[in-house]
Amino acid sequence: MSQFTVNTKVLQSVVNKAIKGASNSKFSAITSLMNVIVSGGRINVTTTDCNNYLTISDSIIGGDDCDFTVSVDLFSKIVLKTSVDNIKINVSDDEISFHGNGTYKIPIQLDVDGSPIKYPKHEINNADYTGTIKTSVIKNIIFHNKPSLAVTMEAPYLTGYLCNVHNVISADTFNICSNEVSTFSNNLLVPPIVFELLSMSSEEDIEYKVLDKTVIFATKDMKLYSVMQDGIEDYPVDQISAICESKYSSNCVLPKTALLNIIERLSIFISDNDQNGLYFTFTDKGVTIESMNGNGVETLPYQGSENFQNYSCCIGVESLKKQVSAHLGESIKMYYGNEKMIMIRDENVTQIVSLLDDPRTVSE
Repeated sequence: MSQFTVNTKVLQSVVNKAIKGASNSKFSAITSLMNVIVSGGRINVTTTDCNNYLTISDSIIGGDDCDFTVSVDLFSKIVLKTSVDNIKINVSDDEISFHGNGTYKIPIQLDVDGSPIKYPKHEINNADYTGTIKTSVIKNIIFHNKPSLAVTMEAPYLTGYLCNVHNVISADTFNICSNEVSTFSNNLLVPPIVFELLSMSSEEDIEYKVLDKTVIFATKDMKLYSVMQDGIEDYPVDQISAICESKYSSNCVLPKTALLNIIERLSIFISDNDQNGLYFTFTDKGVTIESMNGNGVETLPYQGSENFQNYSCCIGVESLKKQVSAHLGESIKMYYGNEKMIMIRDENVTQIVSLLDDPRTVSE
């Protein structure tokens, strides 16, 4: 029998991060399990969704080396509800004895042959290339690009972040985001969960090794083995780049919070029979925003305007709200005059919102 002692807050922090990597799929038992390895004075906790293996580690107070696998649900719940300063765990062949506020027996998960489950060891020894990605860049990508990711599987490659050498692109059927940040040395199609997990890193620099479509990310306290998405060759990069470079006759500057508030208020007047959109009419004084049934209308004055031209269009509520919310500044620079889309642009980020068919034009 082996045993070890760990500070409760340390273990809670490790477990709270590690559970994010467990998908708890009913089709794969390992996704509901948590592997715990104590070695060299550190505890390493690993979870998986079968495509990604996340390991979170930290120091223990002391004890023996050991290796066991337990239920994510059971182990995490008792760890997170423990209130004493330290936790002591004794490990036998088929169970652990968890000493916290009380003493609790948790079964060790065994393989079909009765032996303890062993997680695969992932290493990349002969990488195609290596590098460093910043945690702040990952959080920037999530903030700006995530609202433009496809969430349905008609074109599976659109559900991932296309990380080119000089920018990151995300796109669905209505929205595009091109974010001029540096990530990897070569192009990769990154599953969203990968950046979500990496964003938990407490360190700014995350080292990576790439071999074909597999990547290992590592810091002192985190390791993530991931398989990148298929379909990078199908991603319509040239088409998206051309859209982002499209010309617009005019632009204006609008207050972000006031615009979002107007969208929220006017959304109340969208009935079930209406298209989920709002009319935008750009006037010389400001933009007039109106519900499609005419029951709500507001005018938002410009903070600035260039090359004003009268222009009217219909914009989808959800698409616009997502893109405006994913803008950092309090002022939105909106480009208009294109018959198919509007653009929101700041120094490094281009956001495209496709226009809806305008019933007023059709009826004419």
